[in-house]
Amino acid sequence: MSFFLHEDTVTMSEGMSALHRARQASGYSRFIYSAYSILGIFFYGLGIFTVLGMVMYLLNGNAILSLSTVLFLCYVLLNGITGYGFMFYRKWLLIALSSTLLLTLLLTMLFLVKEMIPRATQMLTSISMVGGTVLFLFLTRRFLSGRYMAWNIVIPFSVLLLVSFLLTNSSMLH
Repeated sequence: MSFFLHEDTVTMSEGMSALHRARQASGYSRFIYSAYSILGIFFYGLGIFTVLGMVMYLLNGNAILSLSTVLFLCYVLLNGITGYGFMFYRKWLLIALSSTLLLTLLLTMLFLVKEMIPRATQMLTSISMVGGTVLFLFLTRRFLSGRYMAWNIVIPFSVLLLVSFLLTNSSMLH
């Protein structure tokens, strides 16, 4: 009987949100889970803000099936997935955001090769923000749960990320 109770306890603790964990924890753990919660809420907020932008875009009479709408949907899904990852402190966030950092670095190098220096310098803000987030996740990886290679999340995230990069920088394809 105690085996079943232990199994339920482990399952229950993995499913708790970072907000719930922050309320139960103390000291350094509370700070880390609070930071995960804040980042989760931030990314959920970005997703909601993007949805509102998409609604305004459509209300202004723009085409529903345009590439901008697809880009908005990619951003909404990426922010929702990232928000979920932070809210439930998932290990795959490290892989997903590292791939974001890698793609951003490659795009910046492409801008430098094509001598688009202003675009490359604009990317430095993205590199520093994503790099700082990846560093935070790496340093606090012992608090993360789940698997690093959760293919059911990492693959859709990577596809959405690649599509959004291609749509955002479609001029680079010429």
